[in-house]
Amino acid sequence: MKKILLAFMCLVIIGGVLYKVNYVKKEHEKSVQVIKINEQNKKLNKIANERLLAKAKKVKEAQEVKAAKALLKINKNKDSLKKQKDLAKVVVIDPGHASITSSELEKQAPGSTIMKIKEPGGAEGISTKTPEYVVNMAVAVRLEALLIKKGYNVKMTKTENKQMLGNIARAQVGNDSKANLVIRIHADSNDSSSVSGASMLVPTDTKNTDPIYKLSKQYGQVVFRNLINNVGMNDRGVVERDDMTGFNWSKVPVILVEMGFLSNTSEEKLLITESYQDKLAKGLAEGIDAALK
Repeated sequence: MKKILLAFMCLVIIGGVLYKVNYVKKEHEKSVQVIKINEQNKKLNKIANERLLAKAKKVKEAQEVKAAKALLKINKNKDSLKKQKDLAKVVVIDPGHASITSSELEKQAPGSTIMKIKEPGGAEGISTKTPEYVVNMAVAVRLEALLIKKGYNVKMTKTENKQMLGNIARAQVGNDSKANLVIRIHADSNDSSSVSGASMLVPTDTKNTDPIYKLSKQYGQVVFRNLINNVGMNDRGVVERDDMTGFNWSKVPVILVEMGFLSNTSEEKLLITESYQDKLAKGLAEGIDAALK
């Protein structure tokens, strides 16, 4: 009986040992399987991440290429506009006079002994006392806008009425700009209030103005003809002058328009109205365009 008992106990112990060994083996196999799955997942995740990175890199590269092309297009457009601007004819607009006067003297012409006041002040309206510089600037800014629309490279000698420039300095703006044409904007005055009409002043042929004389006169005639036809004021003609400082110091074609008389009641009323200033600017712009084509 004891032997049987002992044998049974041995069997139980052996069975327990075998079960434990089998259990440990299975757990080990499970652990190995989990490790393999984890490693496989890591590999898959790595592959997926690499693919995502590659895709992201391609997208980034595509975006960079797109951005580079866009930038190149912008630069090309800028270059094109710059070339167009460089090729565009230059017109300098000089609004006459200023709200500030100057009794300082300057030479009438290079080498001349004749001295003239830099800024004596312009005319004023006979009834409203409107200063000439106000009318000149009003027409000048309108003319600037119209010429820019027509494709011209436009420069103003001044943009505010309080800016005071001598006539040599005004001429220098045109010279420095290598202008195709400088147009000086003025309104006239006379002791007689019955005098009316517009005139175009151009340089006389002198030793200082000889290089620009022919073109200045030609441009002046064309511009003035268009102004008279468009606006319909009294025609006082194209007049040559040798005493204009702004002409004598100019190295580029230059003209000066007298748009009408502020000393004439009827013309003063017109000159100070915006609609008439629009007409003046339009006539001058079309004239300049016709002259420079």
